[in-house]
Amino acid sequence: MDAWGIMLPGSKKTFPCRIEEKFMLVKDSHGKEVVSNAEILLRGLVEIGFNDVLEWTNENGVSYSRQPLSVSVLRDFGGKPVFTKVVV
Repeated sequence: MDAWGIMLPGSKKTFPCRIEEKFMLVKDSHGKEVVSNAEILLRGLVEIGFNDVLEWTNENGVSYSRQPLSVSVLRDFGGKPVFTKVVV
């Protein structure tokens, strides 16, 4: 982070999450239909951009590195953000 607390390009941050590996047909940020590899749920409101690169390793030790296809915030009935859903 810089002096203002903003993440610098190339810096890494680790989040606890739930990853479900599955293939789905989704629309990306440009409205184009693409096939996704996984759906990631992060607790709370997490700032994720389409230029970010998400990296994870599954139970078999296979490492992945993908950019988000879609990012959405799942909210409770009061409007409070509960999860950030990222499809890669």
